[in-house]
Amino acid sequence: MPLLEGIQCPVCGAEFAEGDDVVYCPDCGTPHHRECYKMAGHCVNAGLHHTGYNFYDDKIAPKKEEQPEKPVGIFTPQAQEKQTEGETPFSGMFAPIQPEVYTEYEGDSIDGISTKDYAAAVNSNASRFIPLFKAFDKKERKTSWNWGAFIFGPYYLLFRKMYSQGIGLICIQTVINYLGGYFIALKAPKFNTAMQTLMASSGKGGFKMEDIQAAATASDAQIAANITMIVFAAYIIIRILTALFADKFYFTTIKNLVKNVNDKIRDGATFSAAPGMMVQPMQNLDSDQMKYLYLARRGGASFMAPLMAYLALSLIQMFLQ
Repeated sequence: MPLLEGIQCPVCGAEFAEGDDVVYCPDCGTPHHRECYKMAGHCVNAGLHHTGYNFYDDKIAPKKEEQPEKPVGIFTPQAQEKQTEGETPFSGMFAPIQPEVYTEYEGDSIDGISTKDYAAAVNSNASRFIPLFKAFDKKERKTSWNWGAFIFGPYYLLFRKMYSQGIGLICIQTVINYLGGYFIALKAPKFNTAMQTLMASSGKGGFKMEDIQAAATASDAQIAANITMIVFAAYIIIRILTALFADKFYFTTIKNLVKNVNDKIRDGATFSAAPGMMVQPMQNLDSDQMKYLYLARRGGASFMAPLMAYLALSLIQMFLQ
């Protein structure tokens, strides 16, 4: 493949070699390894298609005349040497896959900010959240229903990177749980003792029928049942409120993120891609596309946050028992 000699795959950064399975973007002609294209899900230069970008004119034709000074396919922050005092780059690794272009939001805005910025920050399931964000911004509605928040509670908030709300809700639920245990021990001591005996016997090979009967027939078992129902009702009320206001909380979180990034850009901040294997080759990306990448990384969703919170809470409960 003489035309691709010295040219790198824009996804993995490796030079194309004889025998590689190469596919070309039908819009701009950018070559990719077939597996790399499947991983990215689209041409990495999709954001340039509307400009009439052509890979041959940009990379192949100039290569015949002179070798580019910089390695093809590696993003190098521009004008860093011109950075003045007070300007700070946006640090951190970018997402390995470029977010969608969101052309359907072209020319649209929410609270004076491009809707494309909001969509990039949401990153996943933007088609659901953007209409809600518009309704919240126009004061057309104050609440909405979010089944994920109702079912998973604080872990959904953490999944959507609403860290303060998620941690706060975990603390509230933990306090309610321990208050329920405290009042059962205080108001239903016989039932509490029977339950402790039952749990101790379960750890020694299984529940004993006499221990189960002792807990069920305790004179204050009804009091314990009433307290348990109150705790359960409190949980349900909290989940309902969480489901009603989760989207509004998320709108505020994304709005603050987008405004913060745009304010820094207006103050002269620039983007810098951290070196390392996780950095996506990002040649020919304009400032808006770099911003979308940054917003996608800072926003979006995180599976790790709720998992870490669940494990941490489980460990705390285990040590407190």
